[in-house]
Amino acid sequence: MFNQDMLAVFTTGDRDELIRDFMTEYGVSEPTATMVTSLFLTIASTMPEDQAEAEFQQAVTQSVAQGESWATELVQAAFDKRLPGFRATYQRAISASQDPAVELARRHNLPAAAAAEVIALLTNGPSPTAAQPTGQRTRREAPAGQPYLADITCPSGLIKVTVDPTATVPSVTVRTDDKTGPSADAVRDSTISLDGDQLTIRVPDTESATGVPQTVTSRDGRTTVYQSVGTVHGSVTGVRIVNGDMYVGDFNGSVPSSPIEVLVTLPAGSGVKASTHNAHLNVTGPLAALRMDTHNGHVTAGVVGRVKVTGHNGNYTFDAIQESVDIDSHNGHTKIDSYSGHGARVISHNGTLDLAATPQATGRIEVRSHNGSTTLRGVRGRQDLDIRTRTHNGSVRTV
Repeated sequence: MFNQDMLAVFTTGDRDELIRDFMTEYGVSEPTATMVTSLFLTIASTMPEDQAEAEFQQAVTQSVAQGESWATELVQAAFDKRLPGFRATYQRAISASQDPAVELARRHNLPAAAAAEVIALLTNGPSPTAAQPTGQRTRREAPAGQPYLADITCPSGLIKVTVDPTATVPSVTVRTDDKTGPSADAVRDSTISLDGDQLTIRVPDTESATGVPQTVTSRDGRTTVYQSVGTVHGSVTGVRIVNGDMYVGDFNGSVPSSPIEVLVTLPAGSGVKASTHNAHLNVTGPLAALRMDTHNGHVTAGVVGRVKVTGHNGNYTFDAIQESVDIDSHNGHTKIDSYSGHGARVISHNGTLDLAATPQATGRIEVRSHNGSTTLRGVRGRQDLDIRTRTHNGSVRTV
């Protein structure tokens, strides 16, 4: 379906030109061309070019079966464009007493099922979109995307997830401001794959320094350093400190790198599973479910259905949680402005919890801490809530 010129456009990242190419080549509308471009770029970024076309065609076929109007328009346009060639091959095969299905598959690189469908269309005359029984399709003027699960591994940096109700397919960008160095290498070596309704993003670990010694002088084979070192990933050997001066015999470390950003757009109803060490997660738009495993990463989100976070030092802030929340951390601070769920569990050592229950909240709210303070709002006098709190040195306040 895609010629080499179009693939070359894809490699240059010129999205607008690719949209125009779709409109010109297939005669489709701009919304359909935009949707097709987004889908194709997402798939082409996850696999070699020789596999991307087959995966794209399968995705379009599934979208047609689901009644997506953009897919229906694309298939009809593609069929109309190839129809003269199909008809010529069919007529030649009949004239030569050959099997037309075999010839269509051979000459046009069609699967056997597709070749059989083309023959049915050529002999019976309906449009390709009529091959599916009407009762099995749902026609929509404004197509809605199916939910996806974004499974993201990013050791450090920032993960930004946007839930877009107008999106029908997910999209991903992994970027950094650096052109060379550890962050640039990690971005280059990142992998993105789309398998059914699961989007998998893997960003490899990158080691960077948050501070590097400033060399002032060198004497007697020793390097004199007058500023302190931040976090150095590498090794420093032969260190002596004399009157506030640091003498380094050997230093093997890395320079600071720009942060890595993972930018993800998901259709409505989607969920996120994230694994990080220091990376922060920022979610815009309503999310069905969130699972976060982290060490120092923060979480900031709006409306989420189900939440499960396992962390150490991060802060976790939510505008609203609608179904359930389960947070286990050491020093993490949790703030939930609106809780309407049926089960809440927050465990922390030194972290604090500030949770505001709505009238819709039911079930158990369990809070355990060692030194952290707990504030539960909207719970006093509520017989429909099972409040269980336990603390060692921390305070508990219910209002």
